[in-house]
Amino acid sequence: MKRKILIVSIIIAVIIAVMIAANRKNSFVRQMQGPIEGTDRIVTVDNRLSVISKENYIYTWQWNDLSIWPVVAKPASNAVTTIADDRVIYAASGMGKLIIADFKADKELSSLSLPYGAECKKIKISSNGKFGIVSVIFNEGTQKDWLKLAVFDSDLKDLSFVFQKDTKSEKFSLYDFAVSNEGDLIAGAGQKEKSWVFVSNIKSGNILWEKTIEDSSKFANIIFSVDGKTVYAANSDRFVYVFDVSTGSLIRTLEMKKYPTSSTQLQTISCVTVSPDGRIFAAASQPSAQVYLWDTRTGKELYVIQAAREIPSGLAFSPDSSLLAVSDLVRSSINIFRIPKGL
Repeated sequence: MKRKILIVSIIIAVIIAVMIAANRKNSFVRQMQGPIEGTDRIVTVDNRLSVISKENYIYTWQWNDLSIWPVVAKPASNAVTTIADDRVIYAASGMGKLIIADFKADKELSSLSLPYGAECKKIKISSNGKFGIVSVIFNEGTQKDWLKLAVFDSDLKDLSFVFQKDTKSEKFSLYDFAVSNEGDLIAGAGQKEKSWVFVSNIKSGNILWEKTIEDSSKFANIIFSVDGKTVYAANSDRFVYVFDVSTGSLIRTLEMKKYPTSSTQLQTISCVTVSPDGRIFAAASQPSAQVYLWDTRTGKELYVIQAAREIPSGLAFSPDSSLLAVSDLVRSSINIFRIPKGL
């Protein structure tokens, strides 16, 4: 009896392995070599795929020809990302200012000084690359220990602080934040004992709503839909909560399948993105290295990509939403997968 069970188990395991291999073979397009130190995140802006390394270097390919060797920008920075119109923005190391530079970060085009005592921790952009948001922590001065979020447009004419909290007086953690494509809203994700999410109006500076989710420990990733009407907040486990931006009502919950893990490496959602055409929401799970695709209109699970052994650190669709790039946290590989037609 035990032998029969063992044989059945082996057959099932082989079938699963064959299915995974077939999935990968059918959707896999190519692999590029990115930064040796691994990748922090990847973004698509205009027709460019930009890979941001853990050393704050940027490797950029053109989506219409991924075979061409990438352009590499190496600014001395604490944080960096690409923005619209073939430019980069970075927080210059030890200089207390944000700089917009040309594509290779060789030529400074404009700059904006940060307030006294402020250190830039992270820069993110809207999915269309036209607006940005930065997080700063104040290490000196009268605002010491305050955490603030500020927004800017792609011309960097002004830096508007739209969110602030005293990290000493209020117990919270902010793990991720986002700005909408219209530049009118920001969202934050983190922890206030339980998972915590908020949406704030940039013009008024008022928080529209904030929530904590009792059955979840923390939100680690957040992103707006392309039209700015919904916001996706992924927890540290295997669930994505979809909220109505204007009311904060929970529209639906997206769920990844649970799989066995070791006690030292729990199942987590590592990164998320939305396709430029607004039809598909994608989230990556580790350590399985699976990328789930859902229909944004219905919440229906569409497809699962098996990204081999990688630890996904970033996801980025091509401008026409037909391809998906998956970066790796510790490996130099950037894998490109084709989105099946008809999804």
